[in-house]
Amino acid sequence: MRHPDDIERDIRERFDRDYPDWARGKGSWPLRINLKPPTKAERSENPVACHAWADDWARYSGPGVLDYANARFPTGIHSMPKTLTFTSPGAAAAVVPDTQAIWHRCGTRLTELARTFPGTRFDRIIRRLTDLPDQDYECLSSTARWIADNPTSGMLLRQLPIEGINTKWLARHATLLLALLGDEQPREDLDYEPSDEQNADDDAPVSRRIQLHQRLGLRIPPYLIQVAVIDPVLRQQLAGMRHFAAGVDDLNQWPRTPDTVVILENKETGYAITDDHPGTVVLHGAGFSVTHYARITWVRSARKVIYWGDIDLPGLAFISDLRGLGVRADTVHMDLRTLDRFRHLAVEGATATRIDLSHLTNSERRLYEHLLDHAASHQTGVLLEQERIAWDHAYEVLADAIRS
Repeated sequence: MRHPDDIERDIRERFDRDYPDWARGKGSWPLRINLKPPTKAERSENPVACHAWADDWARYSGPGVLDYANARFPTGIHSMPKTLTFTSPGAAAAVVPDTQAIWHRCGTRLTELARTFPGTRFDRIIRRLTDLPDQDYECLSSTARWIADNPTSGMLLRQLPIEGINTKWLARHATLLLALLGDEQPREDLDYEPSDEQNADDDAPVSRRIQLHQRLGLRIPPYLIQVAVIDPVLRQQLAGMRHFAAGVDDLNQWPRTPDTVVILENKETGYAITDDHPGTVVLHGAGFSVTHYARITWVRSARKVIYWGDIDLPGLAFISDLRGLGVRADTVHMDLRTLDRFRHLAVEGATATRIDLSHLTNSERRLYEHLLDHAASHQTGVLLEQERIAWDHAYEVLADAIRS
């Protein structure tokens, strides 16, 4: 026998699971909940408990319609509750105050958005729209309205005259925004959340950020590459600057270019180099965005390009991609020997997201296969960050590669 409290729990579970479908007109209505009235054995063995259960339902004042059926007891025929029927999703949601509030918020928002943005694709976003805090919901609506009215503004994100949004806000709500603008299949991977150590203009989400900005008609700020000029002669044309950041177009304007280019995955390693090396420039910290390096003319034409990244699966993907873009680069510290020597400093890393790395050397391929085998057997990758390698050893090998 199911009591009113049991039905409340059941409806809450159904609602949490199914309300986005209910909002799209799906589900089978009316919804009939079986109350599991007392069996013949229960009516014979404990008729008092059976009548007490029926009295509980007689006092029920919630939504839904109770249906009764006659049942035989030792004392005669008595009417017993049989089912509780809900004619609509709203009636079912009203069983619990929390779900009723969610259903009201869901309906209000969908109605408003469908009226304001008739091309909205709601298929995959109803739960997220409903869960949005009020402030984020208002920001979403006002941002979509502004973009719809100004589809090719050419403005920078921070120039948009919309209260409450910033780069991180747009990063978190990209899929919702595109759905309101009528994109047929808004992609979840357009949502990205820059970490505390990485602002939204840094490397990891660059391709997604560019795609999103282009779709919204926004101008994309130039991607700045960290540069360390470790040749005093080259520094003379830069007012003596050793460290600076510049876009690809500016770097391509250099009148005198380096013979040797060192590309480092992480920023800190670039700052660690304090010696000078004739004809050498260090590019560092772009991580995922190796495509920017390939757009620099003097990187493609340099006599020597040296790449040093983390020992992990993404690090090997970066060098393969760089070579695939036409940059002839050699690596240092990216082999099994280095990993074995400093394995005690490694931590868990990323697993493979792709296996089509066609531009690795034989020694890099052996390292890559070792990392793949480890990931397959341990369900986690290996990461030996380049900064973790003892600097006296790491720099000696790097300097020899520059001089050779």
